[in-house]
Amino acid sequence: MSLKIQNVSKKFKDFQAINDVSFTVETGEIVSILGPSGCGKSTLMQIVAGLQTLDSGQVTLNGNVISSVKHIVPPEKRGINMVFQDYALWPHMTVLQNIFYGSKIRKEDKFELLKKQNFLFNLLQLNGLENRYPSELSGGQQQRVAIARALSTNPSLLLMDEPLSNLDMQLRFEMRTELSYLLRQFGTTVLHVTHDPLEAYSLADRILILREGRIEQFGTPEEVRQNPASLWVAGLLGMTNRITATPLTETTAKVGESIISGIGQLSMSSDAVIVVDSDALRILKHMEDSNNANTIDAKVTHVIYEGQKWRIILQTAGGRISALSKERFEVNQAVKVAFEPQQTFLFSKATSFGNNMGVLK
Repeated sequence: MSLKIQNVSKKFKDFQAINDVSFTVETGEIVSILGPSGCGKSTLMQIVAGLQTLDSGQVTLNGNVISSVKHIVPPEKRGINMVFQDYALWPHMTVLQNIFYGSKIRKEDKFELLKKQNFLFNLLQLNGLENRYPSELSGGQQQRVAIARALSTNPSLLLMDEPLSNLDMQLRFEMRTELSYLLRQFGTTVLHVTHDPLEAYSLADRILILREGRIEQFGTPEEVRQNPASLWVAGLLGMTNRITATPLTETTAKVGESIISGIGQLSMSSDAVIVVDSDALRILKHMEDSNNANTIDAKVTHVIYEGQKWRIILQTAGGRISALSKERFEVNQAVKVAFEPQQTFLFSKATSFGNNMGVLK
């Protein structure tokens, strides 16, 4: 076990930033903390780094307590490095000087430094940039330098705070793939903070979802995507289609004249909300068989061309939804929409926090 967070809480005056959070990060594992602004993810990262104190609980790294109410190990003695949102490179130092500043402070052997330089520069594609200054680098190059600097001293734990947020959309996409590969080549234990679900999916072995300082869900990318713990989590992950329905049983609800089945535990005392991804919806052609899938009546209200597919906006008895289709449908056209029960999530409208299953191993 590398990092263990036990019952950690932190309050700023009347604001409860972190509320009794517990989880573990195994050696070599990448855990992404995902949540909106103000959910406590950066505060939690700062507590692990030693930049914030905690009010209760403790943080353990490789079996040693590094933060508790009575005991705080200084940040520089934790064996933890951090990649910041703005990279925080020294502007007056070259790429080579930036990367190995920490190693030289530690007076590491020159032969070992050369071996490390060859390894990092080849892996991170930095050859030829040794004597450039940060202002002479692209955003992606600056990010790779920041990562090389963080890895150059072989940290026990690498913290990454929104590392891709300053990049444009295309570069962010490229660097997600690149980062996922690089971090696994090093085998470094990583705690990563992001508000972007796609970034978390790309990088993480497990995703910890924070809501108002508490853990809403903790699991693999597949688990949180295929079985969101709450209506709030589904929304955070981009599942924006919501159809209001009347609950019939724990796993069935009625929309208009259609009976819909799916994954959930509905309460009979609250309206149901059906959540289904746009790309899981299938608009049926004339007389096309739904193959026993869930089906509802809908009317096309708008169509948007998105390159390879059309986004079809539909009005149903339970509200407006959108579907992706390879073919265009006409406005005011009456259609049926089909979707599989295993891709259908049912929530009670009066949803509170998730069940936090999988918080502790």
